[in-house]
Amino acid sequence: MREAWPFWRTVPRFDREYSIEDLGSAFLTLWRTPQDETDWVEELYSASFRQFARSGTECLYTVLKLLKLPEKSRVGVPLYCCSAVFEAIVAAGHIPIFLDIDPESYSLDREFLRKKRNTLDALVLVHVFGYPNDFSVVHDALEGTNMSVIEDCAHALFSEYRSRPLGSCTDASFLTFGMHKPAAVGGGALLLVNNPDLASKAKHALPKFDAEARVSEFRHSFLCLARSLSYHRAAYGALLASPIGNGRDTGKLTPRIGRTNMLARSFSPAHIRAVDKVLVARKVQEFRAKLGVLSRNTHRLCEALTGSAVSVPAEPEYGKWNHFLLPVRFSSPEQRESARRFLIQRRVDTAPLYQNCARNAARFGYAGDCPQAERVARTIVTVPNHAWLTDHELDYIAESLRLSAAPA
Repeated sequence: MREAWPFWRTVPRFDREYSIEDLGSAFLTLWRTPQDETDWVEELYSASFRQFARSGTECLYTVLKLLKLPEKSRVGVPLYCCSAVFEAIVAAGHIPIFLDIDPESYSLDREFLRKKRNTLDALVLVHVFGYPNDFSVVHDALEGTNMSVIEDCAHALFSEYRSRPLGSCTDASFLTFGMHKPAAVGGGALLLVNNPDLASKAKHALPKFDAEARVSEFRHSFLCLARSLSYHRAAYGALLASPIGNGRDTGKLTPRIGRTNMLARSFSPAHIRAVDKVLVARKVQEFRAKLGVLSRNTHRLCEALTGSAVSVPAEPEYGKWNHFLLPVRFSSPEQRESARRFLIQRRVDTAPLYQNCARNAARFGYAGDCPQAERVARTIVTVPNHAWLTDHELDYIAESLRLSAAPA
């Protein structure tokens, strides 16, 4: 067994996403009119309506309002996802109906969705980890209904379903560009409306978005750079070795009812910040260039973990996974927590993504009927999958994972 690395070689859970060059580009755009570099949007998507906005939460809220659903309509959403999705549904005046998932594919569970379909007025699909939902399962389960479907593609840039980019397969969708997203620029989102009737409403219903003050935009850019610098290996290793590191995954409940009520009362869509939008096109192309390396990394780790006590999802036969986040599932919650402690000792960081989703959803009426999603939340972590990792580092991560799950 290789010896554990020193703290300055720690592999952070997330990549370094914002640079001095990005700060310079952001600074310059505040004093000159940037070029509208949106060719990549037209290349990937044929949406009838497109609009950059401040966040994915606002995009989902906007679509739900455009649908003109009766108040307190029932909107299906997977339990295993970010609680901001729950917030947007409630803020739009509706009720989230939590749906179970298939733990092998992270798609919605066919039988669970089939039982719930006649109680739903709309559906939100979340392509968590960038792993595509199986639309054949969704279409089969929804047979005989005519509800609107919205895609949350926050993780899913360049993922596909049967050669179609995710985000183009339903009535509407959105991408996000916040920190720890595929094309991370610090914030912002892109709303895509594919349904022509809904697009027509969007063109006439959405107000003009106001720009933000220069000082506020520049402060935002500095904060993005500071956050990114903290994910450099030596700095991050030092943080993990400090008391701060012990509390990084023990935050309070994510949903804030007061914030949700405020959003419902005074929603005012905001345009993506100028300092973020100027970076989007470049970051999209940078992520496109990483796709092959990320895929190769995943396959190398999968091969090294064959026969071990941990599982990694296979490449979907029905589509293309961008490998943005790499989930590893353990056999029990206890094994996961033990493995995470061991991996930290080996200087490999992990993220228990959405581990509090059931507790968060309970604030919005979740009744505890999604056992598979709850188990996934308690047994899964994402492990580092960065384009700059060497083969030696990937082998070290695989070895650490195998050892972490080995019987005592």
